[in-house]
Order: sequence, then C-alpha cells, then structure tokens
Amino acid sequence: MKRPCIKASQTSIIKMKELTVCRTGRHSIPLKTFNFNWMKHSLYFLLIGFVCFSCKKENIQTNTDFSPEKDFSPQINFEISEQIFEDKEISCIDFDLEGNAWIGSGSELINYNNTKTKTFPVGSEIRDISVGNNGKVWIGTRDKGLACFENNKFTYYTVENAGLPRDLIIDVEAAPDGSVWFSSSAHRLGGLMHFDGQNFDLYTPENSILNQNLILGLKIDNKGNVFCHSEGTVTQAKVFRIGNNNKWNKLGGEIVFYWIGSMDVNSQSEPVVVTDHSLSSCAGCYTDEVIIYRKGKWEVIDTEFEIWAFNRMFIDKRDYIWVPGSIVNGYSGYFVYDGKEWKHAEVNELEDAFVKMAKADPNNNIWICTNNGIFIINQ
Repeated sequence: MKRPCIKASQTSIIKMKELTVCRTGRHSIPLKTFNFNWMKHSLYFLLIGFVCFSCKKENIQTNTDFSPEKDFSPQINFEISEQIFEDKEISCIDFDLEGNAWIGSGSELINYNNTKTKTFPVGSEIRDISVGNNGKVWIGTRDKGLACFENNKFTYYTVENAGLPRDLIIDVEAAPDGSVWFSSSAHRLGGLMHFDGQNFDLYTPENSILNQNLILGLKIDNKGNVFCHSEGTVTQAKVFRIGNNNKWNKLGGEIVFYWIGSMDVNSQSEPVVVTDHSLSSCAGCYTDEVIIYRKGKWEVIDTEFEIWAFNRMFIDKRDYIWVPGSIVNGYSGYFVYDGKEWKHAEVNELEDAFVKMAKADPNNNIWICTNNGIFIINQ
C-alpha cells in the first residue's frame, strides 16, 4: 500500500526504503531553465514506479552561516572572462601544483598552461581526473580501468591485471599521501577502492560500514580525510567519512537521503550535498535542498530558487557554494551562497551550455566544463 506523499516543504532527509533503481556515471545539465523532456529522455531506461514516503525533520537546522577564507576577494564575478576549446566537449578537469590544467575531453587527456596545449590519447572515454601532489595524473576511464599518467606514459590497472571489480571507474581522487581512492562499482557490485602504489583494497558493504556498493562523489580534503556517498537504491543514499587515521564514520548516524545529486567539501572539512528527487513518481512531493554537515548535524541552507536535477554544485576557495537553479519566469543559472545570502548574475551568459563539471583553480578562478568547451570566470 502506498504511503501518503509528503509536502513539498518537507526535508530531503529520510529513513524510508523504496524500490531499487540503478543510476551511475555523470550527467550533463543545461545552464538554462530545466527541460523536463530532456530529463525524461535521459531516464527512459529507468523504471518509474516509485512511491512517496513521509520523513522526519530531525537534527536539521536552517540559515547556516559561513566564514569564507580571507585570501581571496569576497566579490563575486559572474561575467565570462574567457572561453577555450570551443569545439570540444569537456567532461572533467583538475589542476596540478603549478596551476596547469589537466582536462578530459572524450578519450583525450589535455594539458593546458595558458600558452601551450599538449594532448595525449588515453584510449578510452575519460570519466574523471585527479592530479596528485607528486604530479601523477590519475584517470577514471570508461572501459580501461584506472589509468595513471606519469613521465608521458600511461599505466592501466584493470579487472585483468589488478583484480578490479569492473573497468568503468566513475570517480577518482588523489590523496595527499600519494595514494589514490577511486570507485569501481555499480549497484550490488564492487565498491570503494584504495591503491597505495603496491596494494589494492576494496571496501564493500560486506567488509565495511558502507550500506551500498555504488560509490559516488569522492572528495579528499587537505587533511587527507576521504568523503564519499553511496547510491543504488533511492531513499538509501548516505555520506561517509574516512579520517586520515583510517577511522570510518557515517555522517548523521542513520540519516539517509533520497538521492544525492552532487557533493563537495569546504576548507573546514564540512561536506555539502544537493539532494535530487527527479526519480520520484510523486511530482511536487519533495523539495531538493542544499544541506551541509556541521557540528555533527545536517543543516539545510535555505534557498529561494528551484534547484536543478543532475546538479553540478561546487565550492570555491572562499567556501562559497555555487548551485545551478532557476527562478520561475526569471533568472536561471548559477546561484552563489557567500555564507550570508544567495547571489546571482543579472543575465545568464551560459544558457546554451550543458555543464559537465565545474571547479575552482588554485587562484579561485572558476572553470566550467561544458559541451561547448570551458568557460572561465575570473574572481
């Protein structure tokens, strides 16, 4: 029997179970008013038979305040400073210690330093990139496993030669100690993996506190703490932290989310998530939210705009939170939370672009990866 739908004002944090659905990989979002027809086409393969559940609004606070870093200007610039690689679809980006950009475009790894560009064929579609402090470029590929680019050479770690659960690597993050964490997982397959240069460790629900096999949203802070969240079954998404002392924690205890659209971590080691209810068949029953984990609790940051599904939220070097969304009959694009209020541009200059990923470089300039190249917004 179906449970009654909750009101749209209720929180995204839940403790109920729902039907299983698989969703993996990265999805692009349009920087314009969200097109639900596009969403339906992207999800045509999913079984939409979900029911709505009520939830408890416990351990939640609102109107969260921030203390952004003082090393960067507090002013927010929304004007596009430069567009590069206009003819390429860019899926991901990271930066080395010298500020050089390492970019994924199809199966090409691109090194860009403002004056020179070098391209290296990976041999498989690039899903994610992370550059270690030692200069190694770690690459998650679609079907060639985990790749490491060093001294102009690629090394591949796969199901065959390294015992990975699968050769599709969704997320990868290099740790400060030189090791690498990555997701080699799917619904009820694989899990979170760690490679220290010699040994591979696989963490699953069978040998860890992870509640699901599918792991997404990998982030590592400057202290070496690892953050990730589980997916696979709606209403069962949970955020985990692995401390630099190898202590594992379920953030928020038994609190789970319907689905997490994106996650990032600020300079205070506080994860921020954007919830996603686009898989629910109960339209209007849920409200997507921006939620931060602070002082042992998940706290909702109030928003006055509609948050887009498949969200590409990120946090810049000032701890400002950038969230794509829209106002009915008004602005659509990125909204930025500076710790006190949300701000946005007067006009969205990127309305025809589909965002794959967005990230701040070491100088806090914003690089937005799209199907029309990279848009750089200097701060």
